[in-house]
Amino acid sequence: MKKLFLLFFSITFLVGCTQDSSNWYNKKEDAIKYGLEQEGTNATLLSVEEYSGETIVFFERNKALGVSSITEGKKGFSWYRDKGYSDLESESPYSTMGFEMETKQGTKISILVGKAFDKSIKQMKILDDGNEKVLPITENSRLFYTIHNAPFSSLEIITIVD
Repeated sequence: MKKLFLLFFSITFLVGCTQDSSNWYNKKEDAIKYGLEQEGTNATLLSVEEYSGETIVFFERNKALGVSSITEGKKGFSWYRDKGYSDLESESPYSTMGFEMETKQGTKISILVGKAFDKSIKQMKILDDGNEKVLPITENSRLFYTIHNAPFSSLEIITIVD
């Protein structure tokens, strides 16, 4: 028992004393490339969007959505992800969920993610606080996603079929 306590204390101490080990790059594109490599060999870039002065990276891994941000600092650019992957299952034609991500600088960003299970659904239309967005559906995983401003419960989601 004493050895287990010492092991736990040692690991906690080492983790607590570790400095920020982020990898920094001169170019934003290099930070994105590094981040995708760290996510795994099957991580695929979907899009890069600028929002409230932040660079948000959407990617797919194992048919689930990943969202990261690129931190810009004095050392250059660095990859940052604060949430796990979002995957959905349903017997409905499509399924959606909302979550909030936080960038390393503390900006909170609302994300809608969904998956279309019905193959006749070709796109999704989102009505967000009076704004209309048409979202493509990814070919492999059938994911769709967007950054939104209105509360998730107030979004209107419309399917676009053949």
